Amino acid sequence: MARRVAGRLPRRVLRRALEGQVGKAHRGGYRPRPVPAVVRMDLTTAQHQARDVLTDRRRLVPFLVAFAVYGFAGITVPLFLLFAGGWWLPKTIDRGPHLSTGPAVVIDVLLLALFGMQHSVMARPSVKAFITRRLPDALERTGYIVMTCLAVWLLCLGWQPLPHRIWSADGVVGTVLDVGFWLGFVLVYAATLLLDHFHLLGIRQAYRQYVTRVPDATADRLQVHGPYRLVRHPLMTGLLLSFWCASVFTAGHLLWALGLTGYILLGTFLEERDLVARFGAAYRAYAERVPAFFPSPLGASARIRLRENVFRRSAERP
Repeated sequence: MARRVAGRLPRRVLRRALEGQVGKAHRGGYRPRPVPAVVRMDLTTAQHQARDVLTDRRRLVPFLVAFAVYGFAGITVPLFLLFAGGWWLPKTIDRGPHLSTGPAVVIDVLLLALFGMQHSVMARPSVKAFITRRLPDALERTGYIVMTCLAVWLLCLGWQPLPHRIWSADGVVGTVLDVGFWLGFVLVYAATLLLDHFHLLGIRQAYRQYVTRVPDATADRLQVHGPYRLVRHPLMTGLLLSFWCASVFTAGHLLWALGLTGYILLGTFLEERDLVARFGAAYRAYAERVPAFFPSPLGASARIRLRENVFRRSAERP
């Protein structure tokens, strides 16, 4: 095998690839360092695992399905955000064929309701338990992701633009709004990476189950680093920015933003109940210190006093 590869690759490149990191320069070349035994063992184990997976369809097919769904999500998410922002696509939230106002509003509302129901229903523990009776546990997240992607495509392809303009901003204001959209776009990806991108999209569970045969040992820990130091839900912050920041804002865009913002608020409320149940006092302290969606100029103590004053005044009203 080494000789066949050597016929296609330069000998120096092959030697450095096989023997690991290079050492100090020696007579115009490099003195390679020997690969540690642990690394050689890991490489051998990986080769055996790859051969076992390729020869066992019961392991190969589920992993390829999870990998294909991961790729499907990788295409769907950016297209969804570009559709919402009205960027580059032939059909967007504001552009494309549409019906008259009345039927268009009815269709759009139904599509938003279906999108929200899919997310909410499939996220419930009872539904997850129902799914795992028919799918392996390692593919439960993959099933959720593929249904979510299909719901996104249905929402975008069936969306009826309502072209009446609410605002159209040029100059500095328009630039600021467009920058806000792209900031939200980037924040969505940054938040998923910090939350364990591969676990969130289901590929890690399938890889551990069908390739390495190691149980999924993802730590159930509270994420408080990066953008999570500023807001508790940076993924939702990114979505809100991408939904509301637009230099051209139409009636259809308003309906879209209102519908999905309502879903985000409801979903976040339910998620925070689960987080309190999982992390207890640690999450309560984190929630008191860090705002939900947007950074606050007030300190934690000032926000707590403000919240207490609001609750006190509402309780004093007859």
